[in-house]
Amino acid sequence: MRIVLLSDDSQQRKPLESLLKTSGHACSSFECQEALQSHLTTSEPDVLLIHWPDSRDRTSGPSVLNRLHESWPELPLLIIVTAPPDDATIRLLATRPAEVLLNPVRRSELLLRLRLLMDRYRPDREDEPEIAYGPFQFLKGRSQLRFGNQIIQVTQKEFALALLFFQHLGRPLSRAFIHEAVWSGDAELSSRTLDTHVSRVRTKLGLIPQRGYRLVPVYSFGYRLEQITE
Repeated sequence: MRIVLLSDDSQQRKPLESLLKTSGHACSSFECQEALQSHLTTSEPDVLLIHWPDSRDRTSGPSVLNRLHESWPELPLLIIVTAPPDDATIRLLATRPAEVLLNPVRRSELLLRLRLLMDRYRPDREDEPEIAYGPFQFLKGRSQLRFGNQIIQVTQKEFALALLFFQHLGRPLSRAFIHEAVWSGDAELSSRTLDTHVSRVRTKLGLIPQRGYRLVPVYSFGYRLEQITE
């Protein structure tokens, strides 16, 4: 499950993030709403986990729910609170795909509530096609790429290009083949644009021998992704 955590309290945020990751979930955590919203423009999680501190400051409260709902109305929310929410907040939550969990949080209950949220609001996500190549996982339904539990931020073109290289691991791919597979119909694509995208894929995925892969140019032809086995 891909979870995003919002909390301005590091004493709460770090243990929650560790718990989720050790339970096999991919987790990205953020201290402020602005950073979270920037992240959500390029990556859609399965569930958003929000920890509301007692102060009810800018990282919590109905205003945060309203802003998130405007841009991501179907994103399920699990909200951890230190005291039961007031009546106004309860009425607001009733109109959202959201549930509330009281502190202190028990590991088993947190994982169960996350699973119930998925079953209720995202029943189709578990069947989403996922293709794995070593530590890399490609989720084709949303053009999302992960390395282990870490989400790699890529554009749709970078996702398609990376997947193409892994699908043809060890084989040299011509520029014409890459162009047609990733930029079909774009006759104006320049050689420099293709090289730039390849360079970004190499950097973002860390395709270097130390991580077991090497993305190399093939002189006067194209590129090849190689797996380092030694």
